[in-house]
Amino acid sequence: MTVENLKYAMFSHQEMQARYTRARELMAQRNIDALLVSGEENFQYLAGTTASIALHYSLTRPSVFILPQDRDPIIVTQGRANLALGSYIADLRDYAGILDFPHQVVLQALQDTGLKDKRLGVELGQEQRMGLPVGSYNALVEALPQTEFVDAADVLIGLRMIKSSEELAYIKQAADITDRARQRLFDQVQRGMTERQVARLMRQLVLEEGGDRTAYVILQLGIPGSGNPFHYDRPLEEGMVLAVDAGAYVGMYTIDYPRMATLGKATDEQQRVYQAALQVDKKMIKALRPGIRCCDLYSLGVEAIAETRDELGELEQLPGARMGHGQGMLVTEPPSICPEDDTVLQAGMVISTEPGVQWGDVQYLWENVHVITADGHEQLTLESDELREIPW
Repeated sequence: MTVENLKYAMFSHQEMQARYTRARELMAQRNIDALLVSGEENFQYLAGTTASIALHYSLTRPSVFILPQDRDPIIVTQGRANLALGSYIADLRDYAGILDFPHQVVLQALQDTGLKDKRLGVELGQEQRMGLPVGSYNALVEALPQTEFVDAADVLIGLRMIKSSEELAYIKQAADITDRARQRLFDQVQRGMTERQVARLMRQLVLEEGGDRTAYVILQLGIPGSGNPFHYDRPLEEGMVLAVDAGAYVGMYTIDYPRMATLGKATDEQQRVYQAALQVDKKMIKALRPGIRCCDLYSLGVEAIAETRDELGELEQLPGARMGHGQGMLVTEPPSICPEDDTVLQAGMVISTEPGVQWGDVQYLWENVHVITADGHEQLTLESDELREIPW
């Protein structure tokens, strides 16, 4: 049985039931009896909250979410107290100990599900990570010799790619907070500041604007090491393009996109390449709709860069394997706008358009984020696309 009324839950009971219904539909297509999920974001998605006290910053006390095909979900955890106000799951099974994974508790839970066809879906494939040690997973496999452990990446990706209205509400808040924080940052950047100080200030402003935390802050300065998330005490210099790629978290959802400023007056070349990046992005955005494949959208981006090159000359595509990606609980999620991804866009998907262009030493990796709608798309990143000029 599940608990139906939780005053402080991030999601409605109806939302969570819809997730389980959709998951079971996808599982049935694969003849999967149950999902065994331990990766932090997949656990959050199915539980509606986390059982962890520190998310990815602690690897002790892993939790497991088991979603059977024909009975209520089961959680095996030491984080019962953390689940109490946020998860509707009633079947919580505790374990003790720090050094050993609770094989017997998990085995009993799996046996209780029946495993009719002896097929258990686990996180083995594309962009998946288990929360279990590899040795513990192998021990589970050995303990269930009659059970087939199959890759359920397609089930989990299929679930998380399509956002509900409740998920979109969090993502939109994250976009708005990021917008306000970054524009305030550009107002406050001044001569003498270091890369590290800029990144710290961005995180501070995200919190001030209502974010719960910051996913990341990356500075696209076009110099070695500027993209390292461990920022250097290296002073900013006049003439640089300060591209701040960042995203606020609201609850368990975030956003990923940059905006840019020059330190001092922008040169004609900087303005020219910047406008080229915007032009390519607009051509990609125009094609966003249900039914188009990610690989075809990538080809359109390549064509748009070529067309812009014909107008401006010397413009090149930045090296890289994709021109956008899904977003949601992580800053990068499936699908990818790349030559190999034939995923067809569907209503509810949140995806970025992310063309990168270069002219000599000037380069821009531009990005906007959109939700695919029934007849097109809605842009979620409404922050100004002005190239700010910071007095220096």
